[in-house]
Amino acid sequence: MTSERLVALLHGQPIGWLERSSSEADPTFMYATDYVDEGTIALSARLPIQSAPFPAERVAPYLQGLLPESIDVRLRWSQQLQVTPDDALGMLAVMGWDCPGAVQFSHPDRVGELQQRSAEYATTDESAIGDRIRSLTTQDATWTMPEEHWSLGGQQEKFALARIGDQWLEAHGSAATTHIIKPGIARLKHQALIEHLTMRAAFGVGIDVAVTEYRNFDGAWALIVERFDRQSASDASTARIHQEDFCQAVGRTPERKYEERGGPTARDMVAVINRESIDRRNDLLALADFLIINVVAGAPDGHSKNIALLRRSGGSTIAPLYDLATGLAYDAVDVDRRIALSVGGERLTARIRRQQWDKASAALGIDPNLMQARVVRLAEALPAAFTEAIEVVGNVPGIDEIADRVPARLTEHCQRILIGLA
Repeated sequence: MTSERLVALLHGQPIGWLERSSSEADPTFMYATDYVDEGTIALSARLPIQSAPFPAERVAPYLQGLLPESIDVRLRWSQQLQVTPDDALGMLAVMGWDCPGAVQFSHPDRVGELQQRSAEYATTDESAIGDRIRSLTTQDATWTMPEEHWSLGGQQEKFALARIGDQWLEAHGSAATTHIIKPGIARLKHQALIEHLTMRAAFGVGIDVAVTEYRNFDGAWALIVERFDRQSASDASTARIHQEDFCQAVGRTPERKYEERGGPTARDMVAVINRESIDRRNDLLALADFLIINVVAGAPDGHSKNIALLRRSGGSTIAPLYDLATGLAYDAVDVDRRIALSVGGERLTARIRRQQWDKASAALGIDPNLMQARVVRLAEALPAAFTEAIEVVGNVPGIDEIADRVPARLTEHCQRILIGLA
């Protein structure tokens, strides 16, 4: 049977190919000889530059991590593309010209067409954007936290646009988008606004986070996230930066992004940093911040797909944090709902004490006194930073309800964390 092949490109240049012998098989990956000789950026931490091919089981987690997690979206794509929902190569054969980061996939006979595309932007207005937002928000929202993880990262409905100056644009051809528009998790009241407030509060206490806004498009409110895998050039063009999340980097498929389901642990992430980072100390501190801020903010969904690596020539660095949202706004039997990534082996925040932070420090190779000082500083500062974020956002729908629910709960939550360190 004739094999099926897709060319893999980074920054618009071919670096290798995916190949499989039948439509039922998962693809292997092999770097091109010239890229083995001269390439500097590996496709993935699990796919370092080498001359030997990588087997399908090594390639699958990276490819699956490029695709939507939502089963509804996957089913819709599979029906449109006439492939099975778990056929990553089949989907990338059609959708692979615009992937996260700087990677693209193309049939061999269309590589030239891909490379020669012009960058085209089409203007869009706030009414059209508002209509797109409204089409994604169809569920009645509640203040009740779900039984398990309150958010499934990668499953939120969203779309991407470019913004040049004050103008919103649809990106066509080789043009890159610059911002992601998220109406929030439909079943949770004001979730997009809560995420924005949590991100702004985290920034206020010194955490490196993606830049966010919360704004109205013709009556439809949404969270705007500036893409960290894009970089503006002096000529107003936008360059892509290669990236992968830690679930991909450790070699887990998206359904195993949670530690409790066999996903990456903090030690797994440290191992990636030790191999890949060009700024090891700061990346270990960034990973520590990821652990700490999810505990301190009461954010239950800090899993391995919500922290990423930016891959550049010579090595990687941790990207700004994203998808950070407190769960304390929502009612639950136990507000100390388990976090996604354990601290010293513990995921219930009420049981995370000095001993667990010391174990986490050892796993990260960080001085325990430095770790504890960071926990104290963030726990002491975050409630006020969240209140300040509320004040800065001002009079938007839902802000009064959030102000009534979150600051007091967050203050009590942070006080329990501080007591646990005593």
